[in-house]
Amino acid sequence: MIRIDCRGLSTDTLAGSEQMRSAYDCFVRHGYAILDHIVPEEQVEALRQEFNETYACYLSDRKADESLRVSKRRFMVPVALSGGFADPLVYANPYVLAVVREVLDQDAILEAFGAIVSLGGAEVQHLHPDGPPLFNASISALLPAHALTFALPLIEMNNQHGTTAIVPDSHRWQEPQAAAVMEPVVPVGSGIMWDFRLYHRGMPNLSDRTRPMLYATYARDWYQDPINFRKPMQRRLVYEADFLERVPDRARSLFPRLRPPPREDDTNRNQT
Repeated sequence: MIRIDCRGLSTDTLAGSEQMRSAYDCFVRHGYAILDHIVPEEQVEALRQEFNETYACYLSDRKADESLRVSKRRFMVPVALSGGFADPLVYANPYVLAVVREVLDQDAILEAFGAIVSLGGAEVQHLHPDGPPLFNASISALLPAHALTFALPLIEMNNQHGTTAIVPDSHRWQEPQAAAVMEPVVPVGSGIMWDFRLYHRGMPNLSDRTRPMLYATYARDWYQDPINFRKPMQRRLVYEADFLERVPDRARSLFPRLRPPPREDDTNRNQT
C-alpha cells in the first residue's frame, strides 16, 4: 500500500514536489491516496471533542431527518463549517487541495462536507462506489475522475475502531469483480482520499467508542452527487452567514455557488 508522508513538506512548493507527484500518480493509477501528517494531532483531538459536544445528538442509534443511515449503526450527518470545522486546514487542506486540483482541475469545488459516524457495533458495509457511473457504457471507467472523497478520521481508523477498506484499481472496472480488499490504518492527523468510482466499504467498529470521520466531497464544478442527498432536509454544505468572508483567497474557488450576505446599506437600498 502506497502512503505519502507530508512531514516537513513546505506548502509553498507543493505543486512540484515529489510527494504530490507520487500522490497524484497513485490516485490516477490505483484510485486512492493516503496522506500522512497533514493536520496536527492536537488539532484533530480538539475537533473530536468539539464534534462530541456539538453533535452529541448523532452519537446514538436514532434516525434524523437531516442525516442518512448508510448501514447498521452508521450514519452520514451534517457538520457546519463553523468553529474548528471552519479552519481552512480542515476543509481546504493544502496537501489535499494540491492533489484535488491535479486530479480534477483548478476550478474543483467543495460539493459536500459532513461526517460519517460509526457507532460501536457498526457492521461491515457492502462494497460500493460513492456514486453511479456518468454513463451507462464502458467508457465511464476510462474517463478522468469527476469527483473524489477525502476522509479525515477523528480517531484512528484501524481493525478495532474500523477503517475504510478499499479495492485498488476498481475505479477502472467496467463491472464488479472479485479482487483483494485493503484495510489501511489511518492514524490521527492523516487522511485518505479515493475516486468516487472506487469500490470501498466501512469496516465494523468492534470497540465501544464512536468513530467520527469527517468527509469532504470535491468535484468538477458541473457535478452534483445524485445519490447521497435524497432526503429533503439533508444539506450538502452548512455554513454561517459570514463564512465566505473568512475563506482565504486560495480556497475561494471551492465555493462558486455561495454568495456573501448583502451589506447593510444594500439591504436598506432594496427596501426603499
